[in-house]
Amino acid sequence: MVRVLLFFLVSSLCFSANLDLNLKNLLGDKVYEQNSGKLRTLFSNEAMFLDENSNPNYDKITNLLRTNSILSLNYSSPAYMDLTFKSTSSTILFLKVITQSLNNLGYNYFLTKNFSTQNSQISWLVTINTQFILNPGNLYKELKQNNVYIKGIHKTGMFSYTYDIDMSRAILKTLPYESDTTVELSKPLEPYFLNINGKKNIEIMANSADNWISLVKIYDRNLKLISQIKSDIKEKSLNIEFPDDAFYILIDDAFSLENIKRGLKIYIKS
Repeated sequence: MVRVLLFFLVSSLCFSANLDLNLKNLLGDKVYEQNSGKLRTLFSNEAMFLDENSNPNYDKITNLLRTNSILSLNYSSPAYMDLTFKSTSSTILFLKVITQSLNNLGYNYFLTKNFSTQNSQISWLVTINTQFILNPGNLYKELKQNNVYIKGIHKTGMFSYTYDIDMSRAILKTLPYESDTTVELSKPLEPYFLNINGKKNIEIMANSADNWISLVKIYDRNLKLISQIKSDIKEKSLNIEFPDDAFYILIDDAFSLENIKRGLKIYIKS
């Protein structure tokens, strides 16, 4: 009984220390010290600020800090914000997830200042000219849609932050569909991107009034291209068997999405 109580006591202390360190890293030493007493009160129920995978829930953390005027996400004037993202992952998958997340949050223009990979460790430093600091809670929610999580955020300067990203569970958000039935896909604004993990094959059918010049790519879980099917003539339909390691499929037109403006029909067999 004593051992059990000791275990929970040590676990609680470690958890408290980790949350405390995460807050300090996010806010920086000065802001943290100025608000240390208030922070202890606000975050006394530490379990509320972890997600289902025991990662910091930066959505809840950020909202509480902003509500209590501890975290400001505005600069007094436009500045160059440096963001470093670090992870262990497939490079292609990592770049797609981070780029897509930044774009969805309105950061469409940024420059790469440094990019390095060593022993599967990726570090990507980008700079953005902005008056608004990247909202950690919004990024947390964007990444979570792809089963990607933030392990920690470290404020390294007045205009710089480092994000430790967990890509170990990453599965990209894709177009939903139902297997073993014919599904009508509406006019595309971008190529159709679907998860085909565990599926056997697909039949793709074009509208007879369209001029589909097929371009279909199959990727593995890490977005490594497995195979590509490209036509130079109009296709009415296409049947494709999936290799065992197929995870995603991208369905496009070789020239313009206007060629499939009436959409496509698909039948994916499970």
